[in-house]
Amino acid sequence: MTKKRERLDKIMVACRERMQEEVSALLGKTITFAEPETKVLSKEDYFSEPAGKSVLAHVQLEGDIEGRGCLIVPIRDAIRIGGTLIMLPDSELESVISEEEYTEELEDSYGEIANIICGSLTTTFEEQYPKSFRLVRTEQEVILPVKVDIDSDEPVPDDTYYLMSTAMALDGTEMGKLQLLVPAVSFGLVEKPQDTEESKEQAAASEDKSTDSEAAVLEEQQAAVIERESAEEAKRAEAIERPEEEGNQAAPAPEPAKKKGVDVKKQKERIDQLLTNCLEKVGEEVGALLGGTLKITPEENTALDKEELLEQAGGKQVLARMDVRGEGEGESYLFVSLKDAIFLGGTLIMLPDAELEEVVRNEEFGEDAEDAYGEIANIIAGVYTAVFEEQYRKALGFVKTGLETIIPIKIDPDSDDVIPRCIYYLNAGTIHYNDQELGRLQMVFPAALLELESLAVSADEEESTPSAEKSAGVDGNGATDSQNGVDAEVLHPATGQQAVQSSVGNVVADTGGNADILLFTDDDAEASALVAFLSGQGYTARILHYKDAITDYLTPAVSLVFLVMREVNEQGFGMAIKLGSSGLQVPLVMAGPAWTRTTVLKAVKYGATDILITPATLEDVVEKLEDNLVKKAA
Repeated sequence: MTKKRERLDKIMVACRERMQEEVSALLGKTITFAEPETKVLSKEDYFSEPAGKSVLAHVQLEGDIEGRGCLIVPIRDAIRIGGTLIMLPDSELESVISEEEYTEELEDSYGEIANIICGSLTTTFEEQYPKSFRLVRTEQEVILPVKVDIDSDEPVPDDTYYLMSTAMALDGTEMGKLQLLVPAVSFGLVEKPQDTEESKEQAAASEDKSTDSEAAVLEEQQAAVIERESAEEAKRAEAIERPEEEGNQAAPAPEPAKKKGVDVKKQKERIDQLLTNCLEKVGEEVGALLGGTLKITPEENTALDKEELLEQAGGKQVLARMDVRGEGEGESYLFVSLKDAIFLGGTLIMLPDAELEEVVRNEEFGEDAEDAYGEIANIIAGVYTAVFEEQYRKALGFVKTGLETIIPIKIDPDSDDVIPRCIYYLNAGTIHYNDQELGRLQMVFPAALLELESLAVSADEEESTPSAEKSAGVDGNGATDSQNGVDAEVLHPATGQQAVQSSVGNVVADTGGNADILLFTDDDAEASALVAFLSGQGYTARILHYKDAITDYLTPAVSLVFLVMREVNEQGFGMAIKLGSSGLQVPLVMAGPAWTRTTVLKAVKYGATDILITPATLEDVVEKLEDNLVKKAA
């Protein structure tokens, strides 16, 4: 099988070169085909991949090899190729491409190109393949790949196929992929489907026995079935007659047929590709609306619970609610930062640059800008609807129903306020408009809507393994540990002033008038309380602020640094990064309220050796001194 596949792959490389020459000669412009990519896959696997409206040309294999295959290209590329052949003016060509007007004339002209491609393939196979056959292009049709009925014989039978894909470019304009599907069994890449055991037995019987013998065998089989059913009936009757001996329990009902499970890995791959297409299309549509170039650089899509979603969302956000329509229900949500919503809305209503800059800076979301941004949110909802309609097997639509400004970190993650508690799937990316980088666009779906809710279960199982527990435990307040420095013993130590005195009494360096503990903070009240505790233990502490020059105070006398945050947020984590890059060589304790698993792991990533939950008690502070000053001594 491997040698046959290798031979076929080499032939496809040679076909590519001939196709380029012959199609370019016909078009009068240079068309290029990239290095072919090949794979063997089922009809279901191929047609379940997200892809937009496409032109499928049926291909018949005739000669020593027979079968049905097809050539598939995106409809816009078929229009571009066909329009180039009939020499449509550039402005008209771009117009019919954008409208996807696949007229009869364009269909005929693209059909001629498909004929050329099949001819190139046939000639190359004649030269390099031992069996003689032709690839003949027959009729063509416009399809939505994910809407194809897998169980039918259209547009090709439900079978295994050899797929060749090659990216196209015409006169420097990048296009999509030309894809060729041919039956894998015809080229010996897979074995022919085997008859069932029952079919084999019947075939053997037909060869070795007469018709009378076949009838006798059939009667014998029927008798065996009747006998088996009678025995089962007798057992059921016996159970009914003696219920007391059976504990008065009825016979268990037969289990219902199980629904075919979703392969979550494949589903994630398909959804991720679809959502990438959505972000690309959003950039095109919104950019065209604004009269500029808008692109969205995708992030990795992730499954998050409500708490994790809100923690990563950022500062003030404009939340657009989107009702789910079609074969789904509930709400999806579009998050864009308040400043970006003002910028996009202000750009749409053509505010002068100076005025736009001022309203963005002052976060003035006026009525006109809000209405304008609402239209942009409508466009985004329409893009997701259109892409899902064309590229997803279920009909899902999204309708914007309202806008509101929220502060995600202020929302209670344990309630159903603002958005329900559930597992979400986040599709996000960074917005770039012309030469300016903006913030993030975050499209949020209930994971169940996309059949991806089991991703969260998988993540939980991974975290619950012994190795994960060792590297990331959780205490009753939600604080976690990590192999990077915060272990279970650090977060759950023994307490007591006597322990501190015995453990660290000989560790703290002589300060010589310098502070031996530094507190960087944006929360003076909590920092002052900590200083009072530290002074009571005999330490000299200094309060500093985020804007202070770090290196001016990191002397050899410093034994410990506290980073005291009013809220556990990105500003505090930014300060942790600055401390780390300053060459900090002493333990760092990050202090703040409402720690979660996610924020603790992030703190550890940015250099924290321990976590302190505020408001802190004397016992809490004593614990941190004990463990972290001992660490430095060691």
